[in-house]
Amino acid sequence: MLRKYLRKFHYKYRFVPWYRKAYYYKCKKDKMDEIIAKYKEPEELADPKYVKKLKRDMIRCLFKYGSYYSEYFTFGYEGQDAEYRNSFITEGIRLSYYPRMNQRKNTDLLENKYRTYKKFKDMYKREVIRILKNEKPTEENLAKLREFAERHENYVVKPVYAAFGNGVRVENLGMYDSVEEAHQEYSKSGAVIEEVIVQGEALSKIHAGSVNTLRIPTAIIKNEEGEPEIKLFHPSIRMGRGDSFVDNFSAGGVSALIDAETGVIYTDGADKKGHTYECHPDSGIRFKGFQIPKWDEAVSMVKEAAMMIPDNHYCGWDLAYSRDHGWCMVEANCTAQMGAMQMVTKTGRKYELEELIKQM
Repeated sequence: MLRKYLRKFHYKYRFVPWYRKAYYYKCKKDKMDEIIAKYKEPEELADPKYVKKLKRDMIRCLFKYGSYYSEYFTFGYEGQDAEYRNSFITEGIRLSYYPRMNQRKNTDLLENKYRTYKKFKDMYKREVIRILKNEKPTEENLAKLREFAERHENYVVKPVYAAFGNGVRVENLGMYDSVEEAHQEYSKSGAVIEEVIVQGEALSKIHAGSVNTLRIPTAIIKNEEGEPEIKLFHPSIRMGRGDSFVDNFSAGGVSALIDAETGVIYTDGADKKGHTYECHPDSGIRFKGFQIPKWDEAVSMVKEAAMMIPDNHYCGWDLAYSRDHGWCMVEANCTAQMGAMQMVTKTGRKYELEELIKQM
């Protein structure tokens, strides 16, 4: 009963800054040393006075600006003044913007990966099925999974509700003793099962091991005539590394920013640990100057998608470039993270976003 109440409380207040800051502080209070060690050299950590001062400043920034401890380093807060620190959309305050931009019904729609697929099915350009949580292994349900696997030997399994690439994996029925066993596993929490996207050569040459995706945030504003107009808000490309199938920035990938007008990458790449790269660390492809293929088609797709839910004024659209179908939708993010668009160039976007909200 208590767990159920706490879950409801968390869901109710998850967009509220004071709750997000306090909740993060509680969860990470014993992990500060571990986080700091990811960004600081051993000789710096050997000075206890410095570490104590650093921790105090990190906690102060958490409660004043909402910056999570990793953001303190990736946004370059150390040694910066209040004006600089206050210019960033931090994780502690990010979700507070979404109720001002989007209606709750759209949040519920876009957080559910299968409902999102049904809404934008024509843009997915691949087959997707869903296994419900606690779904019974009826002959019909088993046949649905079996026949899907016959058409697609390997497939992508995703939690129905997930973020940051968590729980996303490539599987096949051969990994299980029977279709009944596979169905039992997927029905424990429910799953969305998708046909694998075969990446087009233009993006495979950056990193062939992952499906590299675009994150194109759209903001629907009113122009001078009072008509809806769609602005792109700092689009980026996310690329995997090593053997990772997932390109997600939060899952160890590399991100770079794209010029919204031309579709050309105009920055170096960066990862969430604060490392920067002129070239992809695996393929050696240089980021700056790389032309995203058929950029106009990608932009047209996200603008069309945005107008399908016009009372949802801000959304982050993830697109992949497939070998056989060109641009296709991977998913939509109604509470999209905004860390990468700021971290890559250490540029806060808060005031820019607030100006857009005034025009919505």
